[in-house]
Amino acid sequence: MQSTGKSKLAWTLGIAAALLQGSALAHHSLIGEFDTTQEFEVRGAITKLEWTNPHIWIYLDVTAADGSVAKWECEMGSPNQLFRQGWRKEDLPIGTVIRAQANPAREGENICSTRRITLDDGTPVFSRSPNNP
Repeated sequence: MQSTGKSKLAWTLGIAAALLQGSALAHHSLIGEFDTTQEFEVRGAITKLEWTNPHIWIYLDVTAADGSVAKWECEMGSPNQLFRQGWRKEDLPIGTVIRAQANPAREGENICSTRRITLDDGTPVFSRSPNNP
């Protein structure tokens, strides 16, 4: 009977380790995926907001001067980090036009990591603290 208890414990620990490994692999280095030496502004209307760990993603329709629309994906901090700063998912409803100061992705097009977000009129919504990239 005792070996059955050990087997269950080993099985449980193995599953826990596998789940933790998946979480660790899901998180990435900001500098590894985004070029923090470059910053630009992207302005667009929110089409989707994913409030999930490890990072929040905002999806934007960005209209160019010629009227063409490009789809953008912008990473933000973790839900917990933003919640502690007083930010809520409901603060940016679908259709809201925002301006995001961002760093471009090292690979892929129209992907960025946001540094600061303001409403189109300049009202601040979110800012990633300088010592928490």
